Amino acid sequence: MLFVIDMQNDFVDEEKGVLSVKNAEKLVPKIIQEIKEQEKKGEPIYYTLNQHELEDDERSDEEKKWGLELFGPLKGALKKHHALKKNFHSISPEDAEALRNQYEDDPDRIIEFVGVETNVCVLSNAIMLHNSFPLATISVLKDLCAGSTEELHSETLDVVKSLKIEIH
Repeated sequence: MLFVIDMQNDFVDEEKGVLSVKNAEKLVPKIIQEIKEQEKKGEPIYYTLNQHELEDDERSDEEKKWGLELFGPLKGALKKHHALKKNFHSISPEDAEALRNQYEDDPDRIIEFVGVETNVCVLSNAIMLHNSFPLATISVLKDLCAGSTEELHSETLDVVKSLKIEIH
């Protein structure tokens, strides 16, 4: 199972995205390759859409809508997969429970995470699914994630390891 976290225009487009994460755009080709590999394995793929509203956002409604959309090439790569809207850092407990009810929790299940930001939403979603699937292997693909800063990315990976979440 693969989770692609918040790869939306506002986070990925370094020119126009109001919450852009440095180097997020460079992850896109590698994430698309990972999506293709997961598809070949027949694994379910989910992606989150952060429904952020910023107090000082003076953009037009059209620009705000653009910011919430998946970034360019990811639209096509993820069009046949499952979107999970979220209003904060992680999917809701109800969405996590629905996933748990849909998929068996067993030691052979692997749940992998890619996307942005390692130190916020990737971390939060990995913890949420780790709690929902305690027998599964939870893994963060470190080279397919970007943090607010490189330092926070690295520090978060240390925290993730301490939570018995694998780093690949």
